[in-house]
Amino acid sequence: MNYIAAGLDPARFWDLTPRMLDIEFRGANARMRRERELVWFGAMMPHFKKPIPLDRFVGGPVDDRDRVKRFHSVWDKIDKALRG
Repeated sequence: MNYIAAGLDPARFWDLTPRMLDIEFRGANARMRRERELVWFGAMMPHFKKPIPLDRFVGGPVDDRDRVKRFHSVWDKIDKALRG
């Protein structure tokens, strides 16, 4: 990853230890991922039939049982559509 392209301060680069550099890269990576997610969410919002709660979209705690229920529900719809 390019330090300056990641949006980090070029004046600080030579003062960083390898560990601090890794921490800054991880933080920049998380920030850029978050920015991409928000752009995608903003672009897709008009196409949603049912709005997704923001806390669910941004990665709040996931209830595995609920996720499995939703997966099976969608899969049942696909299966039903394919069978006729």
